[in-house]
Amino acid sequence: MQTADIYSARSTKVEEPKPKKRFPLVYVVLGLSFCTFAGSIWFSSYAKNVALLRQPVYERQKHSVQDEIHQLELEESALTSIQRVQQIATELEMVEPTDASQIVWDK
Repeated sequence: MQTADIYSARSTKVEEPKPKKRFPLVYVVLGLSFCTFAGSIWFSSYAKNVALLRQPVYERQKHSVQDEIHQLELEESALTSIQRVQQIATELEMVEPTDASQIVWDK
């Protein structure tokens, strides 16, 4: 009879369900937001370091381009000056317009 009691006790014993270990969604979102924040800090500091390293190179290039622009402006002003145009006209034996020719052109 003891075996029957043991058997009946085993079959009627109510087993308590094990609590499920759930990883709440809040912790996943929190972890992802922390990773995003840490990544953005790293990227911004890395980008700043790269910019600081390259700044002198950019400044030199900027100054050389500005110098070239000023040089071209000086050449343009020298080439288009009135004295140079008059000198070329006298070399080509061109005649300066008179008042009469200007009146004819205006009509």
